[in-house]
Amino acid sequence: MLKYLKTLEYKELFLVVFLFTFVIGTFVISLVSFFLGDIVSFFVTLFSFIGGIYTVYLYIEKKENINYIAVLLLWMIAFIVFSHIFINNFGIDVVYILLLPMTAPILLSRKALLFHGSIYLFLSILIFSYGFMTGQFTDSRSISGFGLLAFFVFLFGSTYHIAIEESYRKLAEADRQKAFLLKEIHHRVKNNLNIIASILGLEKYESDISEVHKLIKQNKLRIESIAMVHEILYESKDLEHIDFRHYILKLTQHILNTERGLHEIELFTDIVELELNMEYMMQFGIIVNELMTNSIKYAFTKECDTGKISICLEKHQYEYKFIYQDNGMGLKENKKGFGMNLIEMSVEQLDGEVHFFDNDGLVCEVFFRSES
Repeated sequence: MLKYLKTLEYKELFLVVFLFTFVIGTFVISLVSFFLGDIVSFFVTLFSFIGGIYTVYLYIEKKENINYIAVLLLWMIAFIVFSHIFINNFGIDVVYILLLPMTAPILLSRKALLFHGSIYLFLSILIFSYGFMTGQFTDSRSISGFGLLAFFVFLFGSTYHIAIEESYRKLAEADRQKAFLLKEIHHRVKNNLNIIASILGLEKYESDISEVHKLIKQNKLRIESIAMVHEILYESKDLEHIDFRHYILKLTQHILNTERGLHEIELFTDIVELELNMEYMMQFGIIVNELMTNSIKYAFTKECDTGKISICLEKHQYEYKFIYQDNGMGLKENKKGFGMNLIEMSVEQLDGEVHFFDNDGLVCEVFFRSES
C-alpha cells in the first residue's frame, strides 16, 4: 500500500488520504451516534459512510477520474455539513464546519471549483437566510467569524491555483521533457549498438575461417541482446524497469530465429512477475544468450530429434531463482569456456550465485535478489 501511495502525484495522494479519512471518520461517528442514541445523526453519517465506500469502489475498481471522485467527496461532506447545521439548530460550533468542504480548491480543477463552489456558496446563503428568517442564526460573532474564515479559505484557494498549480504544470512539463530525452537516448543507443552489430556482421565476410565467423556471430548476438534492453525501454512508459518475462521471450525468440541449429528447438517458459532495472536486465540478457547459443550449437546429439530448453523464474522468500535447463549432453561434453566465464561475471554483477550441474542435460541455477 505504501509503495502504491509513493507512485501517486500529490493531488491524487491528498484525495486518497482525504477519502479514506472520510470513510473511517463517518464510520466512527455513526457508531458513536448510535450508542449515544442520536438516531438522526446516525442515519446521516451512515448514509455518508455508504456513499464513501461506493466512492472508494469507483476509485479502485472503476478507475474513475480523480476530479469526479473529488466532486463526489465534496458533496458528501456538504450533505453532512448541511444536515448537522439543521440538526444542531445553527449552533456556533456547528456553523464553522461549513468551511470543511472549502478544502475543495486543493482537489478540484479551476472550472470544477468555480461551478461546484458557486453552488455550494449559494446553498450556504440559502441556509443562512433560513436561519435569519427563523431566528435561529442571530449570533453576530458567528456571522463575522464565518465570513472572515471563508474569505481566507477562498484566498488560499485562489493563491493555490495561481501559484501551486502553475509550479506543478512547469514541473510536469519538465518531467515530460526528461522522459522524452531519456527515450531518445535509449533509441539512439539502441541504434548505435545495432550499427556495431551490423558492422560485425559485415566483417565476417573479410575472413574465410569458420571459427572467426562463429566468434563474430556470437559477439553480434551479445550486442543485440544489450540493444534489446534499450529498445524495450524506448517503447515502454516506464523508463526505469523492464518486465522480465517480456524481455526473455523477445530475446529467446530472436536467438532461435538467428541461430539455426541441426535440431528443432522447443522452448518452455515459466516466469513469475518481476521488473528489473536496466543494469540487471542486461546481465540476464548476456546469461540467457550464452546459455541458449551454447545449447543450440553443442548440446544436442545427432540422435536427438528435438532439443528442449526450459527457462523458469521462481520467487522464494528472500530471493529469486532463475533456472535454465536443456535435454542435451550436459556438462560432460560442455567444457567450461569463455561463455561460462562470462555468465559467472554477469552473476557477480547481480550479487548472486550460480550453479551448473547435470540432470538429463545442462542445468544452470542463478540465485539473486531483486534490486528494484
